[in-house]
Amino acid sequence: MAETGDALARAWALCYLDPVAARIAGHEVAASPGPDSAWGWWHVALAEIRAGTPEASALALARARTAFGAAAPAQAALGMTMCDEIQAIALRRGGDVAGCKDLLDTIDRQTPDPADGGLSPECDALRRFIGHNSRAITHKLLGNVDDGLRHFYAAADAAAASGNAGARLTALSNLGGYHQDLFNLDDALGISEQALAEALAAASPPLIGTTCSNLVIIHHALGQADRAFEKARFLVEHPDALMPGAIDRLRTQIALGHLAVGKVEAAQRWLSEGASAQIADGDGAVPWAWVQAQVSLAQGNPAHASAVAAPLLRDTARARASTPYDLMQLLRAQAQACEQLGDLASALAHTRSAQSLYEELVGRSARARHRALQVRHELSRAESERDQARRSQLSAEADRARLAELNSTLQAKIAEIEDLHRELREQALRDPLTGLHNRRYLFESGPGLLELARRNERPLVVAVLDLDHFKLINDTFGHQAGDAVLRRFAHLLHQVLRKSDVIIRHGGEEFVALMPEITAEGAAAVLARLQEACHERTPSPGGRPLPTCSFSAGLAVFPRQGQTLDQLLVRADRALYSAKHHGRGRIERAPATGFSSLE
Repeated sequence: MAETGDALARAWALCYLDPVAARIAGHEVAASPGPDSAWGWWHVALAEIRAGTPEASALALARARTAFGAAAPAQAALGMTMCDEIQAIALRRGGDVAGCKDLLDTIDRQTPDPADGGLSPECDALRRFIGHNSRAITHKLLGNVDDGLRHFYAAADAAAASGNAGARLTALSNLGGYHQDLFNLDDALGISEQALAEALAAASPPLIGTTCSNLVIIHHALGQADRAFEKARFLVEHPDALMPGAIDRLRTQIALGHLAVGKVEAAQRWLSEGASAQIADGDGAVPWAWVQAQVSLAQGNPAHASAVAAPLLRDTARARASTPYDLMQLLRAQAQACEQLGDLASALAHTRSAQSLYEELVGRSARARHRALQVRHELSRAESERDQARRSQLSAEADRARLAELNSTLQAKIAEIEDLHRELREQALRDPLTGLHNRRYLFESGPGLLELARRNERPLVVAVLDLDHFKLINDTFGHQAGDAVLRRFAHLLHQVLRKSDVIIRHGGEEFVALMPEITAEGAAAVLARLQEACHERTPSPGGRPLPTCSFSAGLAVFPRQGQTLDQLLVRADRALYSAKHHGRGRIERAPATGFSSLE
């Protein structure tokens, strides 16, 4: 019996650190005739659903239910509930997320008191981790961001209370991965690097593979190409540190790491040799497609890139199921392919869709900032401690001082949150690369400027500007030089345009200026000065001259060419395309529509 107890302790200790070893320990316990055999089969079922097959998990789960049915009532009730937790994981991994959510809701309504189930405090904390972790992933898949974050942090707290290394590592890995999904890349990087370091120290195969592959994507998204390749190379060079078959499941991330440093042929081999497999709880088709499309573009084959991307973009159900980041990258790849194939209208449409997703991701990032989560967590703790202090002996001097201190901390946190909300509002309306206002700000402020122009019976010019041959700059000098050109152009816009003009980065290399109280001739003259300034070579911060770049522009005047912002943007866009068609580096005006002649 002592040996059985030791094996069960090993199963609890290893269930999230090494599911293969936990399965072996679970079988040892299940083979014993004692009352712990039910927990042995339960551990086998958990290990199989995490690192085996659904069929083997279902068989072990059925045996666990049978064994729990013969146990004492309190242990049986808790055991059956824990079996339901594994069943919920199986439903989710099988694609039935709604069914998983329904079962979890049922568990929450019927969960017995764990104190009656005979679990130690550490095992009960691990039980709470398993529950919160499952609910967090389910809410994540359903798009319930706040609930997902709440459960991920609750899972982390429970994992810490359990003292279980595997649970702690899983909580860190999942939390870093969720911040990655929310485009909160800085926090995702810090949490995931911590998780990888601890996973390597603990020699945990599933967590090493998951976290390292996540870091490939995070480094790529942050523009850290060498570090993305470093993580991909680690996966390739250390297969023994991973779960069996992990390399085949991580081919997309390995290919991305190679592509980041220009190893295009190697990236293509990783994508081609073996099928793209499911990764954890999501389908890997969309990330595989955008990496393959980018590889095809790098190989000079835009037709193949479009053929890979287009079917998934038409599959709205699969597109909605993917992360916004993956869908944004797929749209960007398709936009580049369409541009190279000469389909400029489709390229523009896909670019705008990608920009819209980018703005959504920026908003998600701002909302999910770890600082805000930490503040809320500290607020909750401060409130709890304050309430506890109020219930204590308020007459004692020490308690009164503590209460005042807690109230002061609480007020400071409230003030911090208010400041943070103001910062997040400003972040949501700014383009992080150039510091200009973004597309959201355009549609929030533009109608008001038009209404003011209408009341005052004054003209307003809408100018749409697009940098010429910008993709060539990126391809020739690199994306860092392209970003520097965008920042320089934004700086020139601020220098040359009037202080009353509203300047927007509309997406990619396209900008919009709202120019009140000016005629089309006056606006064209201002933009001509901007064109001259663009031709001056300017050194970058590193001393290397930035490439020069001209722009094309289209102008539309309110109210002659349109009465609404959408009408003016459409007509300015058409004039822009005319400027592009007639040789670029031009400023063209939309034709009059006969609305008015205020200018």
